[in-house]
Amino acid sequence: MEFFEILFNLDVKTMIGVLFWGNLALAFLILRYYLNHRLDRDKILMQGFGIAKILQAVAWILLFLRGNIHDIISVYFGNVLLFVGFYLDSLVILKMNKKTEKIWMILQSVLLGVSIISFILLEILIGTGNVRIAMASLSVFCIFVIPNVLNTIDKSSSRFQKFIGIINLLFVLLLLIRAITSLLNKEVNLHTNNILQSVTFILLILLMFVNGIGFLLIMYERSYERLRESSNLDPLTQINNRRYFMAKAEAYYHRAVGEQTPLSFLFIDIDFFKKVNDTYGHLFGDEVLKTVAKTIYENVRPLDLCCRFGGEEFLILAHETNGEQAVIMGNRIREIIQNLVFEENRQFKCTVSVGIYSGLANSEQNIQNFIDNADQALYKAKKSGRNCVVSF
Repeated sequence: MEFFEILFNLDVKTMIGVLFWGNLALAFLILRYYLNHRLDRDKILMQGFGIAKILQAVAWILLFLRGNIHDIISVYFGNVLLFVGFYLDSLVILKMNKKTEKIWMILQSVLLGVSIISFILLEILIGTGNVRIAMASLSVFCIFVIPNVLNTIDKSSSRFQKFIGIINLLFVLLLLIRAITSLLNKEVNLHTNNILQSVTFILLILLMFVNGIGFLLIMYERSYERLRESSNLDPLTQINNRRYFMAKAEAYYHRAVGEQTPLSFLFIDIDFFKKVNDTYGHLFGDEVLKTVAKTIYENVRPLDLCCRFGGEEFLILAHETNGEQAVIMGNRIREIIQNLVFEENRQFKCTVSVGIYSGLANSEQNIQNFIDNADQALYKAKKSGRNCVVSF
C-alpha cells in the first residue's frame, strides 16, 4: 500500500510540466507526419489535431506558471485555451467517425461557448480554487463526452478507435467525479496534492500519449486501408479491377457449388469504341468509359460483382441469377446506357453489346468456363448487329 501511495502521490506541478512537454512533442510529431502525408482529407484532421496539441501545450505552461504571472493570463487564458484545445480534439474525433453533420459541429461549438462564458462569469463572481477546478473539469467533460460516446457506439469504428473512445470516457468520468469532490472541498486548488488530483493528472498524461500515438496509428490504418482499396480498383473508372474481380468471383463460385445455386456472367462491350477515340479524342473516350462503368456499378445488386475486365469490356457476376433474370438485367443496363446524355457531346449516343452465360455452378466446370462462354455470347451479339443481348 505504501508503494502505491508513493506511486500515485506525485507532485501536481511536475505533472503539469510533463503535460506541456508531452503535448509539444506530439505537436512536433504531427507536424512531421503532416509534411510527409499526401492525402488532403487526412491533412485537415492532422491540422486540427496538431493545433489542438499546441494550444494544450500553451495552456499547460500558463497553468504551470500560476503565481509567477498575472492571474488574468494564467487563469483566464490558460483555461480558455485548454477548453479550445479539447474542443478541437472533439471535432477531430467527430470527423474521423464521419460525424460531419452541422448539428454535431454546432452542438460542440455551443458547448465550448457555454463553457467559456460560465467559467469566466464564475471566476469573476466567486473566484475560489475549488469552484475553478470544478468548472474547468465540468467544461472539459461536456466538450469531450459526446464525440467519444459516438466513437464508442459507432459500428463503423474500428476496434482500436473504440478502445481509444473507452479510455477517453474513463477520463471524462473521472473529471466529473473531480468536479463534484472539488465543490465539496473548499481548500482544494490546482496545485493541491491529493489522491484524486494525482490520479486525474496521471490519467491526463496517459490520455495525452494514448490519444497522440493512437491518432497517428489510426491515420496510418486509414492510409493503409485506402491503399488496399485503391489496389483493387481500376484507376480510370474507379470500379473493381480484373484481379480483384477474379479473386472474389472464385469465392462466389465455390460457394455456389456448395449451395447448388445458379450464376450468371454478363460480358459488356462498348460498341465501336475505337471510333469514339478516333473521332472525339481519348479524353472524351475516357469520359465514356467512366460514365459506362458508373452506370454498370449503379445497376447491379450489392451482392453482385462487376469490374472493368480490360479496354472497353466490363464483366458482371450476378449471384443466384438464372438466364432469364440475367437477360432482363442485361437489357436494362443496355437501355440505360443507350439513353445516356454526355454533356461534352450531347449528340453522341453510346451503345453496348451484352453476352450472357448462366448455369448451375458445379465442380466439373470452373469459373473460367463461365467467363469463356459469356465471351462467346458477346461475340455473337457483335455479329448480330451490336446493341443487343445474347444469352447461352
